[in-house]
Amino acid sequence: MKFKKVNKRKLSTAQQIKRWFKPFSLLLALSIIGWNVYHYNPSELLKVSVNWTIDNTLLVDQKTLEEQIKPMVNKLHQLDLRNIKNELESHSWVKKVQVKRLFWDTIDINISTHKVATHWQNIACEKNQSNNNCQGYITTQGILITPSNLFYHQQNQTGSSAVELHSAYKPNESNLLFNDYLTYQQTLNKMKIRKFIRSNIDSLIIDPNISVILGYNQQQQRLNNFIKIYAKLRKKISLNKLNKASYDMRYSKGFTLKY
Repeated sequence: MKFKKVNKRKLSTAQQIKRWFKPFSLLLALSIIGWNVYHYNPSELLKVSVNWTIDNTLLVDQKTLEEQIKPMVNKLHQLDLRNIKNELESHSWVKKVQVKRLFWDTIDINISTHKVATHWQNIACEKNQSNNNCQGYITTQGILITPSNLFYHQQNQTGSSAVELHSAYKPNESNLLFNDYLTYQQTLNKMKIRKFIRSNIDSLIIDPNISVILGYNQQQQRLNNFIKIYAKLRKKISLNKLNKASYDMRYSKGFTLKY
């Protein structure tokens, strides 16, 4: 009995690669899954990533804020964006916070800081500056900030010297002081106030070094009188003298000038 020979065609290289590709891919996938399971770290999977944007890092330090909200971003399933926002806005220099979720494990935090308008000092304790109620800063919104570290001292965002407000009143009355300063500055127009002192009377130091005493009443009227008098005196007296002079506007008729 004779048997016929089976004619087997030899597979090409491409066909052999195609034949083994699927089992090799499956084996590779199983190996990757096994490696990930072996090195699985639940804490890394639940870790929250935070992207920070701070408009003024001189006032607000990112590391300080990170520590402030650290307990609130440890567990992804307990992440509360509203609580994070409220916690960050409790920082004295922080004006507004926007917190957004970018991905399931990533949030974006945008910090807007207060803008300093003036530097404030309490006349009653100028000799002893250790108390936080002795000095601080008033923001453009009239909010008094008295940080323990006065690193912002005398320099505002434009690099020029900050206007100084001195008073013997309690810090919680700083808003009235600031509003009166804005009124005086608006009246003076281009003449810039360098220092506003309020004790029992109001007095101003105007750039470059003009002293104007307004007293304790009718300050606005007396300031208007000073502007008129200063304009007239400029035609008769040199600016070198006028800009170093002291003007006492408390007289019902006239004024005194010292230079």
